[in-house]
Amino acid sequence: MEEVDSILSWLAALPSETKSPAALEEPIRKPPSKRRRVEPLTPEASIMSHNSQPGSPSKRSIEDSAHEDLTPKPLRNKRPKSLRSESSCSLPASQSQYHTSTKSGQSSPLRDLNTLEHDENGLKPRDLSTFHPQPPSLEALLERIDVFAYAEGILPLASQAMLEMLDAEEYWDMKWARLGPRSNKHYSPDRDALGCTPMPDAVRQIVSQAAECSENNHPEVNWNISVHSRVLDMAFEPSGSRPGLIGSMGRVDFCIYIDPKKDPSYGEAESDLDVLSKILLCGVINHTDFFPLRNRPIALSIETKKPGDAWDKAKLQLGTWDAARWAFLRHLVETYKAQKARIRDQNPCPMPMDITKLPDFLPGIIIQGHDWNLVITTQQAGRTMLWQRVLMGSTQSTKGVYQIICCLQLLRQWAEDSFWPWLRNLLVELSRLSRSG
Repeated sequence: MEEVDSILSWLAALPSETKSPAALEEPIRKPPSKRRRVEPLTPEASIMSHNSQPGSPSKRSIEDSAHEDLTPKPLRNKRPKSLRSESSCSLPASQSQYHTSTKSGQSSPLRDLNTLEHDENGLKPRDLSTFHPQPPSLEALLERIDVFAYAEGILPLASQAMLEMLDAEEYWDMKWARLGPRSNKHYSPDRDALGCTPMPDAVRQIVSQAAECSENNHPEVNWNISVHSRVLDMAFEPSGSRPGLIGSMGRVDFCIYIDPKKDPSYGEAESDLDVLSKILLCGVINHTDFFPLRNRPIALSIETKKPGDAWDKAKLQLGTWDAARWAFLRHLVETYKAQKARIRDQNPCPMPMDITKLPDFLPGIIIQGHDWNLVITTQQAGRTMLWQRVLMGSTQSTKGVYQIICCLQLLRQWAEDSFWPWLRNLLVELSRLSRSG
């Protein structure tokens, strides 16, 4: 397909690093951007749907030509052929190009994956079971995901008495939560630390909507509106005790983003973002110039497919998107190094971490119908490794929805406690050096 061809060509043109301060002035080609929705990484915030939000990309399903699945694509300097293009930003181009097989205008995901796998800056999918040794931070995250996979601690202990009083006939699908001592493993006094736990009626409605979409072969866009977006709303529902740092929006099909202005410990966020908009390529702090994300860093991307849709296509779309994210994070680090070398920084601020070291991993999610799967991307000598997959839960049951909610809130916790502190320190230093220069 034209969109994937553009992504592959763009990835082939990625520069390995920032050569000099002068190189920072070159335009950047927009990374692969599928029409998606965005989720704010506000410790909990509402979700804006790409179907209801003005200015958010539209999406078409395979069955309905009005809803064809599109992956976000990089934009060229030349005049775009489609109104879907949102900017003229482009990366410096190289001579290398990818050539994909096409049939009736469609490229083969398997062929594209094969091409990328053999490129030194490409994408290489692998099974997560073969990833050894794993970074300690990833190992710790996966251990907690495994706990939720066994449905342990997915409900707050304080709700046990209430759930056991539910009418057995009406709430037959919550039987697993009210089996006396046999259900004790599902409850934890620490559950509330992750975030809000939805009420049974709301969860049962999700299961009902998912069954409707599955049984009647609804297009992907209907799954996104009726099921996936509601699950995300539940996971990131604001609670009175949490500030609003994390939020959501539509883009890959969904993104979880960080809103720096809602970080109470970052009072200079707005002024720093203004400074950075003048020195970063395209004036944004993401690999996409999608306007709602211009000053909200993406922390987690979600790709959705109908039941039975090709997993290879989902891997290709999320993998190329995350490859572009990694390229942008490298660009941030190289920009910082170049700025520091240019002004010969005499008064460096002490940093609690090495901000020139990229994160150990980036989590992502691929949803296939009912099933929510965690995937991980890492960097290996410039190549993006996509490690697949861990089933987080399924919307086929109330228990599965509660598992998904816990996993999503755990990933939000990772974004707040691990990813954002690193990125915030990098942005603070970049803006400080820019002011000094």
